[in-house]
Amino acid sequence: MKKFSTFCLSIAAVLYSLSGFCWGPTGHDVVAAIAEAHLTDKTKEALDELLDGHSIVYYSSWMDNIQNSPYWNSGYNQTKTWHYANVDKGETYQSMKKNRNGDVVVALNRLTDELVNNYDDLSDSTRSDYVKMIVHMVGDMHCPMHAGRLSDLGGNKMSVRWFGRNTNLHSVWDSKIVESARKWSYSEWRDQLDRTSDEFKASVMCGGYEEWFMETVEGAAKIYAYVEALGENPNLSYQFVYDFSPLLEDRLLVGGYRLAFVLNSIFDPEGVR
Repeated sequence: MKKFSTFCLSIAAVLYSLSGFCWGPTGHDVVAAIAEAHLTDKTKEALDELLDGHSIVYYSSWMDNIQNSPYWNSGYNQTKTWHYANVDKGETYQSMKKNRNGDVVVALNRLTDELVNNYDDLSDSTRSDYVKMIVHMVGDMHCPMHAGRLSDLGGNKMSVRWFGRNTNLHSVWDSKIVESARKWSYSEWRDQLDRTSDEFKASVMCGGYEEWFMETVEGAAKIYAYVEALGENPNLSYQFVYDFSPLLEDRLLVGGYRLAFVLNSIFDPEGVR
């Protein structure tokens, strides 16, 4: 396979508790479903073989789910920091001290490079697992609280109320805001969001993992500033949903387009030119 030269890839991850998965199943399904609609035929064929006929939507939350499976204690527990990258206030991804176990930018860089440059040396099961991880991590890296602060564990230690119920900021950006913004299935989300121009699709596919992640850092900073301006333990409800629905929709849509670009670049590099 050709050398993957179109990406500046790396991984960064946000420290969160294992109970604080971002996007939740619906969000990850939306990202994967949008990506699936933009895969080339050659990429689809390769993924069908690697995933035993299942779609990338089927495996979009696999990387979260393995934390309760035998996979976890057979070596995959090392991946728990690969979902996020912490960026404190006043810092950048580049200036933050890196997690020694890796993060979402570093991991994506590594796995993509392995699939591009060492594909023939990998077992079928390893190739399959790497694809499932990439599908999940590209979704994670577009979720704002996966670029949250180390000081509050990606929003896990920032107390808020959601429509009057006690929770934390990370949990709000898990499934709560997705479920509150629209009562849509993942396919309805895809159908309603994936209606942009070819020019827009091309524009968001420029750059690489680190650059894409920094957009998420910017989104997280806006959320923090908004919530902190409301005071201690604020009640977030309809106004918050209204104000941040555009960011939510952008992150899901752009994450989907970029996931398609990543997979096409790995399995059909000629098809993305």
